Amino acid sequence: MHTNVRNSHEKINLDELLVPNLSLASLSSINTGGSADLAAFPTDFSELRALLDYAKRYSLPITILGGMTNTLISDEGIEGLTIITSHLARRHVQGEMFCVRSGLALDRVIDFSLEAGLSGLELLGGIPGSVGGAIYGNAGANGMAISDLLYYVDYMTYDGKLHRKQAHSDEFSYRHSPFSGRKDIIIYEAGFRLNPTLHTSEAKKQKDEVKHKRKEKGHYENPSLGSIFSNPPEGYAGKFLEDCNLKGKKIGGAMISNKHCNFIINSDGKATSSDIHSLLLLMQEEVLKRTGVKLRPEIQFIGRW
Repeated sequence: MHTNVRNSHEKINLDELLVPNLSLASLSSINTGGSADLAAFPTDFSELRALLDYAKRYSLPITILGGMTNTLISDEGIEGLTIITSHLARRHVQGEMFCVRSGLALDRVIDFSLEAGLSGLELLGGIPGSVGGAIYGNAGANGMAISDLLYYVDYMTYDGKLHRKQAHSDEFSYRHSPFSGRKDIIIYEAGFRLNPTLHTSEAKKQKDEVKHKRKEKGHYENPSLGSIFSNPPEGYAGKFLEDCNLKGKKIGGAMISNKHCNFIINSDGKATSSDIHSLLLLMQEEVLKRTGVKLRPEIQFIGRW
């Protein structure tokens, strides 16, 4: 199949960019899931636009994946074209603005911003996943959300056009952004307005401390997707699950963490995505039956469910 797509000043060789039948389990933070029928790791705007053009030409459904830390990928895989943003990782500084592409890991973004003498994001230290995914779901921790310091977001629509959106606080809320739920855009770059500092060692210490607290709670001991459920208005999801005595409950190779009841872990590497999904449903059912509270998944379900 001829896959040389002309971009405005160059040709993108999609034969080199496209990867058929890419196994995704090893890329997922919980190490489960099937394969992408066709996958690609674009490194810049031109490659990304060429991939969108290719998918449109051949009527392929498009799936966007970042760090795969809060996405449960079906054991049956993903149809069409899967675009993985992890190679969109460039960054630069403009005065007090730290600008970064969407595929860079959020924890690395914090390190790089401090190296540039800019602070502010330290309370988000240790949150897994990419900066694009964090913006998409307005990730937060320690009383802070990523939107608090977000100035702009550049995103691409599937027609290959790039748009800039100024970040307004009233469009963000708990685990929600203006991009949440949208399946027709790709977050490409973000700008954070940070604080110039000469005390980067103190800021780094604060980041390390919040990351250590996450480690003490068992966040990194086993493959997981992080928090499975968002906190409901009635309280903390983890507390409801703990009150239902669900710690250690297993289905297949999937188990509810003994340290953090809102975590499902793949402790022995034998879990399937179906195991995890079944355990998630059991958790929902038990909490609803015993408390009347309906927990809503914080994770996304990707692929052939």
